[in-house]
Amino acid sequence: MNPLFTVFSIAISIAVLVFLTVRVKLHPFFSLTAAAFTFGILTGQSIPDIIAAFSSGLGSTIAGIGIVIAIGTVMGALLEKSGAAETMAKTILKITGPKHAALGLAITGYFVSIPVFCDSAFVILSPLAKSLSRDTKVSMTTMAVSLAMGLHATHMLVPPTPGPLAVAGILNADLGLVILLGMVVSIPVTLVGYYLGTRFGSKYYYLPSDTEEIVTDKKLPGALQAFLPILLPILLMFLNTISSLESAPFGKNNFITSLFAATGQPVSALLIGLIFAFITYRSIYPEDNLVWTFDGAFGEALKTAGQIVLIVGAGGAFASVLRTSNLEEMVTMYFSGMTIGILIPFIIGAIFRTAIGSGTVGMITAASMLLPLLDILGFTTPMGRVIAMLACAAGGFMVFHGNDDFFWVITTTSEMKPEVAYRTLPIISIAQSLTAIVLVFILQAIFL
Repeated sequence: MNPLFTVFSIAISIAVLVFLTVRVKLHPFFSLTAAAFTFGILTGQSIPDIIAAFSSGLGSTIAGIGIVIAIGTVMGALLEKSGAAETMAKTILKITGPKHAALGLAITGYFVSIPVFCDSAFVILSPLAKSLSRDTKVSMTTMAVSLAMGLHATHMLVPPTPGPLAVAGILNADLGLVILLGMVVSIPVTLVGYYLGTRFGSKYYYLPSDTEEIVTDKKLPGALQAFLPILLPILLMFLNTISSLESAPFGKNNFITSLFAATGQPVSALLIGLIFAFITYRSIYPEDNLVWTFDGAFGEALKTAGQIVLIVGAGGAFASVLRTSNLEEMVTMYFSGMTIGILIPFIIGAIFRTAIGSGTVGMITAASMLLPLLDILGFTTPMGRVIAMLACAAGGFMVFHGNDDFFWVITTTSEMKPEVAYRTLPIISIAQSLTAIVLVFILQAIFL
């Protein structure tokens, strides 16, 4: 098939995806499905062949990542409802003190958004940010941006947040390495957001007019209860990754390596985290006997997880249909020897985040289109797949603006004027995106 026609088919399928998602507001699962079928039909595939490729990609993707997304979503819901997010914020703010309250909020966002959706976390922590702004006379712009961009950083880079978790599943990247390097990259990305938040805070200064009173006698979990469900699974997956290295730092085929292999798998590690999150929740709400039922927190979280799993599955299915074309040969012919591999998923993720407003969909789309090209672009090693995942996420940071629900959560709950939000948040998201891709380039230079 003519390479130009393959490029044309990809462009048309992407246009269909963007149009259906942005203009028609069609659910991303069906938008991705329509894009996959559009590409298959334009490239001359029969409907049975398209269905077979689509079904195969959908099934294999969901089989690999579905249960992890379900467990991670339920764990995040339990930590949100138990007040663990508030405990984390207060613990970190005790360390930073009032003088560095904005930095404390950024660090809080960094940790809280690993298990909890960033929009929910911002709503929960917004009263605290308002109170700190009023007490310290630091601009609410600084407080809101610091918190929001801290949440934004790990939301895009660190599993078990659904977006990075989904991309890691599609690319078959080692989850322990993804979490470790994602947390490392998130640190400067968070600090960039905080620094720009302080700069914009002086330019767009305001204090909240009706700060909500924080209930001081509300029962909250302790710091250990709040942090353990997040940090323990990360530690277990990290230890499993270390123990499986060729250097065998813990030895080979002994009790320790077997233990790490059993507890450090993504499913088992997150299940352990879920158990501790459940214990934390029950310590706050011992009378809630519906929490694990269809109508309780478990059921509500799984409704959200189900949609995420289907979107991720459709992304994997789209990649499967793309694989049936001559895309690999075309990229080999025109891009072999070039060092732009990282830029391909970065640019795709950036385009879809900007156009659609969903970092998750942007990352999944980028990963779906990157998957057939991993061999050609040199991302076949375990570290290569992790770096490819981080490149997809880096693109998914930009541009954060009014087509994203989180944008309006920030403006409404922090009393920020929309015009101020438009002058600050998109610029900061671009800075975060560029910071992330520079760090990904550095990781590539070191490890590949």
